[in-house]
Parts: sequence; structure tokens; C-alpha cells
Amino acid sequence: MTFRNVSLLMVFAAVNAGAQTAGNWTQMAPLTSPSARSGTAMAYDSVHGQTVLFGGYNGGYLNDTWVWDGSNWTQKSPANSPPVRSGHTMVYDSAHSQVVLFGGLGGSFDYLNDTWVWDGSNWTQKLPQASPSVRYLHTMAYDSAHGQAVVYGGYGTASSVFLNDTWVWDGSNWTQKSPQTSPPTRDRSVMAYDSAHGQAVLFGGYSSGLNSLNDTWVWDGSNWTQKTPPNSPPARANSAMAYDSAHGQSVLFGGENQNLSNLNDTWTWDGSNWTQQSPQTSPPVRAFHSMAYDPAHGQTVLFGGYIGTYLNDTWAWGTGSEPAIAAVISLSGFGGLSTVAPGSWVEIYGSNLAATSRLWTGADFSGNNAPTSLDGVGVTIGGQKAFVEYISPGQIDVQTPSSIATGGPLPVVVTNGYSSAPFNVTVNVAAPGLLATAPFQISGKQYAVALLADGVTYVLPAGAIPGVASRPAKPGEPIVLYGIGFGTVVPNSPAGQIVTQSNQIAQSFQISFGGVPAVFNYDGLEAPYIGLYQFNVTVPAVADNNLVPLTFSLGGVPGAQTLYIAVHQ
Repeated sequence: MTFRNVSLLMVFAAVNAGAQTAGNWTQMAPLTSPSARSGTAMAYDSVHGQTVLFGGYNGGYLNDTWVWDGSNWTQKSPANSPPVRSGHTMVYDSAHSQVVLFGGLGGSFDYLNDTWVWDGSNWTQKLPQASPSVRYLHTMAYDSAHGQAVVYGGYGTASSVFLNDTWVWDGSNWTQKSPQTSPPTRDRSVMAYDSAHGQAVLFGGYSSGLNSLNDTWVWDGSNWTQKTPPNSPPARANSAMAYDSAHGQSVLFGGENQNLSNLNDTWTWDGSNWTQQSPQTSPPVRAFHSMAYDPAHGQTVLFGGYIGTYLNDTWAWGTGSEPAIAAVISLSGFGGLSTVAPGSWVEIYGSNLAATSRLWTGADFSGNNAPTSLDGVGVTIGGQKAFVEYISPGQIDVQTPSSIATGGPLPVVVTNGYSSAPFNVTVNVAAPGLLATAPFQISGKQYAVALLADGVTYVLPAGAIPGVASRPAKPGEPIVLYGIGFGTVVPNSPAGQIVTQSNQIAQSFQISFGGVPAVFNYDGLEAPYIGLYQFNVTVPAVADNNLVPLTFSLGGVPGAQTLYIAVHQ
């Protein structure tokens, strides 16, 4: 929806593609989200590349299904769904390519022990010969080494029983295990499968005496073993945990302590010890939230919870390396200036900037408003969110906010789960540049990208670029030029919004051919795009020359580019 989508520029305005530290939480900004809730369950469906969320409680029990694609939530409409519930569990069964759901508390406060599977489009109830007893607030993890889902403990039956039994699901039936040792009875614990060490890790919960716990146990497929790490998170229940396969560690967040105070600390388990993390940003305190690891986007996704009110915010814990910014310039195809301006377009170069490479699409927009993040990657300039058009590991393109301060340096920060060190840029009132891309540099001379009225013929010496229609412009002939960074327009059109009406550059503006001023038919932002200026000018009477100097000034200040244009009668 910017100049990248203008067909006449697509050929020439292509993208110039170019050790683990402490992680960080980034709040995501999806266009749609599930309603606020607690007690939901999530699991990552690796076949379909999306995180699946089901059910929960928000004053009423729910049975809706949503999927997360790394940047947005989409509600599904399956033909069949499990009944409403909360306090259930879900895991992804990679051996059978399906998400498995078990148990929970139903809408009539009935304890459940039904088993359902999700295939990416529909739910199917399974009818195993044996099942664990009814329960909720249990925990479940998928043991990929043994190809089975493991259920432990929970709270069940009308006689209020805390449980400590262990069951495994093989894709068609449940089997109760008889380990030599087991964790004491409990509910509200968390469990995740640590594939690096081949064991499921269980932490905390509430004991039958309603005491919060902070013990750590591991399941190896046949027996439980209590671990004695040097460090442990404080005792808690109703937290959430997911295994980050990229870094071989389980990530635990939040919950509530013995005093029912909500927490927002982050801890990681490496197989032998717990380490408290010190992220720059964290989700607010909460309990009864849910987490799942999304390997496609390198992020642990957190959703919802309860803090006296129900929540529906989405956060991502970054699992990539810390991004590093090496340079920030205005778009290279428009001069590549070292300064930026409000509403201008800039290229950010560096390393580890994003895990994926893509341009924004219409699905990323909210009405006329451009996205401020793509796949969890965002940029701030002076603490304000920029509008993200393109991401890749080595380059990000953004439009700067309209309201950033001018007159001095401002910090640019990239966040992708981690945050980069600030990179200072100088912000001027304007940072103007005309479109003049590398293919238009001919025999060492940089020509501006200009179009004749037919919209397909470029203003160049005839045949200057093989396969591209071109000829010199004639005096008195209208041509079109493009630019970025020319400052505010009247009426105002804020950055990050698709332009919907004609406008005019607020400052005095002049384009000259060989020192002769040209007459404008239009000088403003072009609709329906974002941040792209269009200049409809009439070529003045100048002598025939394939190298006519093309200059401009904005507010009386000459432009920084050295450009040429071809003019012949």
C-alpha cells in the first residue's frame, strides 16, 4: 500500500536486502483477539503452523476455537466443538498430527474427562476404552520421545479430591502408569516437555492443604524424579510454562503466590537449574493465563489470564538473538540521507532484526491504518511506534511517526522479543528526496525516475536501459516525479494512514530544470498510498540536452541529491 505497490516503481524500488542475551516480552497488536478470559488452553499445531486456543472462562464458560499465526488471531468455525469448559489442557500430538484436549470444568460445574482432537479445521471426540477420572486444573505435556501425551494430577470429583496419578495417551487410548515415585497430590501446577533432556518438567501448584509449592519434578517416560536445583522460583500456582526448543529451555511466567498475590516474573529451566530473567518489559501480573511456544516465529506466546478482571492481551517472549542496528538512512532509492523527518521513510540495517522476511499486506492493516509490527517485530523512534512495511534479518523499512520531535537526535530501537541497543538519528523538519534508483544511474550520472503522461515511458535518453521504454521529455510536456520526506501537507495527512484526498506540501517548494523553474500541477501526497509524494510538473523551455541538471528546494533549502533528466524538442 506504499510506493512498493505502484507498478511503475516495482521494477526499480526493490528492497535492498541486506550471542543470545536476556530475553524480552513484547506486547503484540493483533487486529482481532479472542475475548478476555482465564483458564483457557493453547497448543502449537506444527502441521498448520499456528497456535490453537480453546475455551476458558470470563464469567461464563466458553468453547470457541482461535488460531494465532504469529501476528493475528483468527476465530475458527468448526462443524463440531467440545462443550464449554475451563481448566482443561491441550498438547500437540506430533505422532498423529493433531492437537489433543482433555478434561476441564464444564458449564454446569461438572468435572470432565472427555478427550477431543483438532485436525486444523474440526474437532472430533475420541472414545477410548480407558480414561483418567474426571478432573480439571491438571497439567499435560507431550512426550515426543515416547510418542505420548502425559497427564498428571489435578482436582476431581464432587468429593474434592486432589490427584497425583499419571496417565499417557497413545493416540487412541489412555493408560495409567505406575511409577515408583510421584510428586505429592496437587492441582494448578505447570508442565512442559524438555526435548533437549528427554523429560517432562513439572513445577509448583497447590497441595491438598492449599499450600503453594515450588518443587521441580521430571518424568522420563516411566518414573518421576524430584530435582534439587540451586535456584527455584518462589512457590506459586496458576502460572504458565512452555518449552522453547530453539534455546533448550522451559519458560515460566507469572501465577499467584500463597497470599493470592499475582506475579509477573519470568524464569527459565535449563535441565538442572532455574534462572530468573530480567526483561526490559513484561506483561502485567496475572494468573490463569496460557502459553505455547511457536517455533515458526521463534516466540513463546502468552494470552489472557485474570487479575480481578479478565484479560485478552497477547505477549511474545523473544527467542532470537538480540537485534543490532548498524545504520539508519532514508530510503536508498530516494537519496539515502543520514537524517530523517516526521512521516518520512527509512531503512534500518543491522543483524538479527527479524526471523522472517516479508512486506506488509492488506491483512496487516486496520482500515486505513498501517501496522506498527509484523510478525512480532516493531520499531520505536523517540519512544513512538513507527509503521512497519518490510522486515528481514538484515533490513527493516518503516515510516516514522508524524509526532516525533525535531531538532535533535532521537533513539531508534528494534524489538523482536529482544530489544536492540538504541541507535541515535538526527531528526529534521523534512528529509526530502526524489526517486532516483540505481538502475537509473547511467554512465556514472544519476537520473531521476520520471514518467511521461502515458504512465509507462520513462524520461531518459532513448534506449538507456535495455527493455525499458524511454525517451527525453519535451518542453511544455507534463511529467510525473515521486518523492519522500517532504514534510507536512495541507490538509494534514498523518503518517501511517492511507491518503484519501488531494493535498499540497506546506512549505514552499520548487523544482528547476537547468536552473529554470517548472510549473506544478500537483505537489502533495499521492492517494491511495502512504508517505509517497507525487509531483506533476510541466517541463520548462530549456536547451536540448540528455544531462539537464534537475534540482529542487524545500523551504528555500536546496535538496542534497545531484540528479539529471533528459529534455529534447
